[in-house]
Amino acid sequence: MHSTIFHLSCAVLISLLALNSSNAQTLSDCVAPPPMRPNVKPGVVGLDLSNDGKTLLVAGGDGVIRFVDMTSGRVLRALVGHANAVYLAIFNHDEKLIASSSRDLTARVWDWGSGHELWKASGFRCSVKAVAFSPDSRLLAVAGNDGMLKLYEVKSGKELQSLLHINSATVDMSVYSVAFGRDASKVYAGNGDGTISEWDTASGTETRTWKAHQGNAFKLVFSPDHALLASTGGDGYVKLWDVTTAREVRSLSMTRTPEEAVIVPTALAFSNDGKLLAASSVGLDQKQTTYLFVQTLVWSTKGGEKLFTLEGHKVDVPALIFSKDDRFLLTGGVDTTIKFWDMKTGRLSKTFTLPTNEGVARPGAH
Repeated sequence: MHSTIFHLSCAVLISLLALNSSNAQTLSDCVAPPPMRPNVKPGVVGLDLSNDGKTLLVAGGDGVIRFVDMTSGRVLRALVGHANAVYLAIFNHDEKLIASSSRDLTARVWDWGSGHELWKASGFRCSVKAVAFSPDSRLLAVAGNDGMLKLYEVKSGKELQSLLHINSATVDMSVYSVAFGRDASKVYAGNGDGTISEWDTASGTETRTWKAHQGNAFKLVFSPDHALLASTGGDGYVKLWDVTTAREVRSLSMTRTPEEAVIVPTALAFSNDGKLLAASSVGLDQKQTTYLFVQTLVWSTKGGEKLFTLEGHKVDVPALIFSKDDRFLLTGGVDTTIKFWDMKTGRLSKTFTLPTNEGVARPGAH
């Protein structure tokens, strides 16, 4: 594909490409992203799925969070409030709440039943890349490109901890991903310097850190049984970790010919039974102006065998989720499509395309 990166309709990719930028994002010099452009298409940036498997929660590159019917692809309702691209929108464990993170420098918590915004986390200087509920829904972790990892009390919206892994003018200190451990006592962060941090949530102490990737540690996802932590980074590898020892269990490569491609990871997901692991990435030329490939890879978690290479999206695939029965892997693209891939055959089963919602009223840009 010979489409230049900065010509894409979704501004989300601009921030994704910052992963390989030589300009470090720090507390001292990080710059807030520009306002969202008019008439941005509803690129799919994040996916979550209701417990009954019937409703997709779609974080949109146009700042809108949509509820999509899993059977028909019909948009059932929408949450509007963010003024820029939404990176993630996730349910809490009992689905009474939704948390979202955005390029508008905020995270928000919503009531699913009414659709009302309950509270907003602000005070970040750059994009808010990730949010995660603790398993008991007592805490919300919020991570930003300014290097801050903040912990909030979900019920009140009160900020409890403000955590900083590193403050550097020369190193990318962004926090790109967060994941709680088996309970609310530990939270893990994927950092711009390629490390994974383990934080004690009560004391705010960084209890452990280890080097995971060359470049950034972009995505973190726990296996359903919390036995393994998967990470993906700017070095083009997916790695599996035993968090009790910080030992690398397995390393899986996302590279392919041509070897000179710059690999940019975009998404990571375990199947619900923990037997499959999927990761998406794009390959760019050395100038980072031309796509060489867009791919999603699926491996066997136990043996590390590559099962499928899925291709079909035109641009980045920032969102992955398995159906509740693990029959399908859903890939969400900046090209506004959600594709269903059959995990028995690796073939495309169906595609949803999000409608452009010109009538959605949005607040003014931050």
